[in-house]
Amino acid sequence: THVVSAYLIEQVKHGAQALMLFDTWGGILPALKFKSFDLDYIQKITHAVKAQCPNTPLVVFSKGCGFYLSELAQLGCHGLSLDWTIDLGMARKQVGDKVALQGNLHPKVLLQSDEVIRQEISNLLHSYGKGPGHVFNLGHGITPDVRPDAVQVLIDTVKEVSSKLNA
Repeated sequence: THVVSAYLIEQVKHGAQALMLFDTWGGILPALKFKSFDLDYIQKITHAVKAQCPNTPLVVFSKGCGFYLSELAQLGCHGLSLDWTIDLGMARKQVGDKVALQGNLHPKVLLQSDEVIRQEISNLLHSYGKGPGHVFNLGHGITPDVRPDAVQVLIDTVKEVSSKLNA
């Protein structure tokens, strides 16, 4: 915990303008263990970073932890990055405007046809709805087998659908 906090703080000292704390395995913990084995440590890291870098945005990604969004939103981070296992609109209702939401397209969607990519992105953005507080992203890392033109379809579709939604 101390090492991760120090590492994040050093990133800011060396020019990082925003930080993301990745917790890829939190979702595999039994519900009764999540707080003591995961949430408490994320909170310690978040508080340490905010104490030293109060103006640096901090986003927390805890894969598979959609059931704990309310608790994660109380940590004092600026945003929560979501994997694809939670509906973005439901997440927005659950956390309100406490934090921004980032995500949450399943990375494997980018292996589908352009038509499917466009439809999935449109569904996701419509689920969130109109207004600020959403950063479009994948729900986890992009895989090496994704076609570069599929990424361009993603970018173009996000721009197109977002501009129509927020017009």
